[in-house]
Amino acid sequence: MNEDYTFPRNFLLWGKVGFCASNKEIAVKNIMSLQTYPKSATVGFVGIPASVICMENESVSKVYRNLTYVSVDGMPIIKKCRRVGISCERCSGPDIMMRIIEEGIKPGKTHYFYGGKDYSILEKMKSNLEVKYPGISIVGMYSPPFRDLTEEEDKKVCNEINSLHPDYVWVGIGQPKQDYWVEQHGQLLKNTTILGVGAAFDFIAGSLNRAPKIIQDAGLEWVYRFIKEPGRLWSRYIIGGLKYLIYNRKYKDLAI
Repeated sequence: MNEDYTFPRNFLLWGKVGFCASNKEIAVKNIMSLQTYPKSATVGFVGIPASVICMENESVSKVYRNLTYVSVDGMPIIKKCRRVGISCERCSGPDIMMRIIEEGIKPGKTHYFYGGKDYSILEKMKSNLEVKYPGISIVGMYSPPFRDLTEEEDKKVCNEINSLHPDYVWVGIGQPKQDYWVEQHGQLLKNTTILGVGAAFDFIAGSLNRAPKIIQDAGLEWVYRFIKEPGRLWSRYIIGGLKYLIYNRKYKDLAI
């Protein structure tokens, strides 16, 4: 099964959704060492909602199979990994993003941000990162409209990114949309690592509060986010949670 992936997966949730399960230190090391030639590296952070979608939508499942590297972003999946003997911890997009940014300052790694609800989010994020990480090199930012870009608009953005040669392109346009974008643009963007990091932009900008660490460590960050945005997240967490329980009873996990 590992031969199907660019970077070997060591855990298959329900025998279908492949993960590179590890601790944060190893995940950062692995991601920062991914090859970006002849094709850019692509990274996703997958939790319960996206895993459930993979069971119902083969096109989404194919996207995650095609990504270079997929981290576990969900405590229930981490617990399942541990039950089959894999030592790991939750590696969320925001956490790994901050660690890579910090690790990348000394060697001069450069960053491009694609996403955000509007350009003000990107500006606030940029300002906060420059305060937290003096010396960070942000070479460009783009906040796309809510509609799909035309082919010409997308080409213009890709040309800009390629002309700036960022080491990392961070994408925050919501899941699974961002993972489609990351997978598709692995061929269009050159010599970079593209990562879909979800709500990281809002967390860093301060437009959305993240759950306290004690809640994150307890695996209850989803409850905190649901309370904050019930109208947007009820389907993802309530219906998705029920489907997760059904799939748990129906399918087995595999350590590979």
